[in-house]
Amino acid sequence: MSVVIRNTVSPTVTTEEQELLQQIHAARRYPVCRFELRCSWEEDLISTALDAVHLTDANESMESVKSRAALLKSLEEKGLLVLFYDLKTFVKSDYQLYHDSAIFHQLEQLAEEGGKREGYLFDYAFVKKGMAILTVKGKYALR
Repeated sequence: MSVVIRNTVSPTVTTEEQELLQQIHAARRYPVCRFELRCSWEEDLISTALDAVHLTDANESMESVKSRAALLKSLEEKGLLVLFYDLKTFVKSDYQLYHDSAIFHQLEQLAEEGGKREGYLFDYAFVKKGMAILTVKGKYALR
């Protein structure tokens, strides 16, 4: 099946966004995560600490992670990709880096320290696994 797109104007993308689109397109899988704080006694109580996280190194700086996350969110808002977090299956090795990262360890320490205080709701950190997937519009923008 082929898809034909006619009379479509691609949104304006920056050089950084174009490079990121190319990286996602070239990757077999482009894992993203949402770092969350959760409550062990109330499963619906979730706070997102960092969204749209894609790491290239376990010691990557917070500024770099936030910058890439902003690009991912911008591309999602433009309809060029989807950040999908409802994975039924995943490749475990794609996400080990996130569990081992310095940023996630900081979040775990924050949750552990907070859990010792009276009335603190979030007592553990969680990695919500996801993928960045190009839309048809995103693939078209690569042309």
